[in-house]
Amino acid sequence: MCREPREPQLVALETGAPDVVGPDWHKRLDKVFDDNLGKFRKYDGKSVQDLMRALRNKKHHYQDLPDNVKRSLGGLPEGFLSYFTRRFPRLFLHVYGVVSADPLLRNDAMFRSYFDSGGD
Repeated sequence: MCREPREPQLVALETGAPDVVGPDWHKRLDKVFDDNLGKFRKYDGKSVQDLMRALRNKKHHYQDLPDNVKRSLGGLPEGFLSYFTRRFPRLFLHVYGVVSADPLLRNDAMFRSYFDSGGD
């Protein structure tokens, strides 16, 4: 369900979505993974936000996934990251661009360390 009005950060996240996730990101996933994904929640295959939500949810509940889904995704963190970067090569740079362009997000505690100048 879409909230109105949408936050500018979510509008920015969805801008250019077809170039980032394609016309339906479900089609880029292994069937075993996509079938498991749909058991718990419905995701919009055109939405960057929904793909990021699916990625977060599966990472947080990785230990609960069936073994065949874990094999499909690969191990944490390298295999899991590789699974998504191979299928969505523009996704993480797109999200980084959205966060870096917004001062509120860039200075949020979750993201600040990625943008601190002169830091480690």
